[in-house]
This record gives sequence, C-alpha cells and structure tokens, in this order.
Amino acid sequence: MSIDPPRTRRYHPPDPGVCLVTHHAPQAPLTDAAPHRNLALAFGFALLAALAILGLALVAPAVRNAHNSLAFVGSLALTAALASVVAFSFERSFAGLAGHPRAASYRLAFAAAAVVGLTILAASHDSRPSTAASLGVVVGAFAGGLAATWRDGGLWEDNSPPPPETVRFVLAAHRRRLGDNSPVPHAKRWLDVAAAGAGLLLLSPLAFVVCFLLWLEDPGPLFFVKNSVGRGGRNFRQWKLRTMVRGAESESGPIWAERDDRRVLRLGVLLRRTALDELPQLVNILAGQMSLVGPRPQRTVLVAEYLRRMPEFADRHALPPGLAGLAQVAGHYYLTPRQKLRFDRLYLRHAGVGFDLKLMAIAFAVVLWLRWRPNWNGRLPRAWLHGRRRSADAGARRG
Repeated sequence: MSIDPPRTRRYHPPDPGVCLVTHHAPQAPLTDAAPHRNLALAFGFALLAALAILGLALVAPAVRNAHNSLAFVGSLALTAALASVVAFSFERSFAGLAGHPRAASYRLAFAAAAVVGLTILAASHDSRPSTAASLGVVVGAFAGGLAATWRDGGLWEDNSPPPPETVRFVLAAHRRRLGDNSPVPHAKRWLDVAAAGAGLLLLSPLAFVVCFLLWLEDPGPLFFVKNSVGRGGRNFRQWKLRTMVRGAESESGPIWAERDDRRVLRLGVLLRRTALDELPQLVNILAGQMSLVGPRPQRTVLVAEYLRRMPEFADRHALPPGLAGLAQVAGHYYLTPRQKLRFDRLYLRHAGVGFDLKLMAIAFAVVLWLRWRPNWNGRLPRAWLHGRRRSADAGARRG
C-alpha cells in the first residue's frame, strides 16, 4: 500500500488555556503548627529511623546466613522494608526541620538510607555482600522516598477531568455518527493482549530504572494522566510517564510543548524521543481502552472543539485509539485535525493484523532510527508504505 502524506502546514490549536483547566494544588506545609511542633515531629521520625536502623543491624546477618532460598528471600524482603522505613523517616525528619517538603530532602533521605543500609550490610559480611542484598537495600530506600513523595503529592498528576457536559456532548456526537459500537476483531484484541502483556513483563526492569532516574532528577509524581477520547467517544484516563517539571500546567493549563520547552526535564527529552514515556499505556491496552495500533488519542476537550466544526471527526473513534497511528507514522507532529482524520480513515479501511504488524515495525524504525538522523524532517519515506497503491490513493481522495 502506498500512502502519499497530504501537504501539511503547522497547526496552531485553539488556545487550550480556555478549554483546558488543570488544578494542581501547591504542596501543603508539613504542618501548620508552631515551629516547636515541627521539631517534635522531626525528632519522632528520627527516633523511628534509629529503630529501623537497629532492625537492619539485626536482620543483616540473616541475609548472610540464610540456608535456603526461602529464608534468603524473606530476610532480603525484610531488609528492603526496613531500608524503606529509614528513608521515609529521614525524609519526614528533614521536612520537619525545614518546615515543608523539599526536593532536596527526598534525595538526601534516599542517599542517607542507602548509605546506612549498605554500610550495615558490609559490616555484617565477612566478604562483599551479594548483589541481590545490595539491590534490596537500594530498592528499599527508593521505595521509602517514593512513599514520602506519595504522601506529599501523590504518584501521578491528573488533569482535571473534562466538565460532565463536555463528556456528554462528545459521547452523544459519536453515537449520532457511529451508532452502536461494532465489536473489535478478535485477532486484533488477542494481538494487543499478547504484545502488551509480554511488553510489560520484558520492559518492567527498564521501566523501574527510568522511574528511578526520573524521580532522582525531579522528585514527585512519576506519572501523568491525560483525559482522552476512546472508542465510541468515551472519556478515559491515558497514562504516561511524567516528562515535565512538577506542576508544569498549574498556571497555564495544558499547552503544547515547544521544541526547546524549558518545562521538559533532561531525562524527559530522552523519554519523548525514544517514546519510553508511553510505556504506561501498555496498561491501557490490557484494559481494553487502547490498542497497539490505531488513531492516536486526543484530549476530550479538544475533540469537543473539533466535533463542533467537523462532526465527521468522530469517525476516527470507531476503533480503540492506538499506541502507534498511521497519521503519526506517515505524517508528522504538526498535522491539522482534518489531515489526521484523513489518515485515520485510511487506517480504518485497511485495519487488520497484517497491517498492524507492518505499522508497528515502521513505528519501531521511526523511534529507533529515523528520529536520530540529523536531517530527518519528520516525514516517512513513501516507499516504506508501498503496496496497494490504487486503493490507498482512492481512499485518501475520498477522505
């Protein structure tokens, strides 16, 4: 199939500050009480940290002397749990002394807990501690810092859900246009479940490392939730790894990121370029809210604006939205909504397991190769989608 991407122009969407509102409450102080109460809390958590350190000193020899796998795993889990208590208590103590949580207190608490735990392990072993034991301490310290993060601001930033009237309008517009949803082909669903499940299993270690590095750079929520339109016009929560600083949209509302956007984290630049920030959407796929291949999800409030001008925009939601889409593979980032709809209609006419596998392979090539070429303009070589030229061109003209 040969697809000639339409001539494109840079698209400037309607001002999202008008239709998108994000409520991001500032971090509350640890306590509103007098400074002496803060000191009391800091002392209390310091005492808890001391007790957890004592527990680590008692448990560490059990890791060394474990006689079977079950005993080793149990003592290792207890070591990690105690390290997490140490990190959490350290952070609460540091925050109490400062009067409010700070990014530095998260990092300092993690580092201090990891150093203390590793030192105790080394002192309790005649030789170098095992890698598993050392990793257990580090993971436990990270879990403690993450627990402190969760207590202060949660583990994800969630855009305010669209107003109920907007959700109802979008759903009604889709029902008028599409009627009742036709079932998703079984083969497509089986492919989604198998690939997403395998991806979660194989990529979970990488996802953990990415979350760890992301938290170190900017301690705070790990995930970002975007309210998007799914199959049949239903609103769903689309998950992504957070790639911007905390509260990036608290004042401006959701706006499109620019090429050199200062809000994007250093690691976030790499995550976006490699599409690793999309990893959490494998959970959306397993839940049936998304597919591996399909039209890319759009914000519900933006879809409502498009539907008022183009009722036919609902056609793209006849199938679940995808992790990879033809519009993004064959076009580029700045397609207009009408140009995206043209590509998405073309995909719907040729959707199938074979076509999905081909688009997935091309998407991998784009992410792993083309995006890293200095002279790449964001457009896919036409020969890559060569095939049923006449039917594809006719479909594009009808779109």
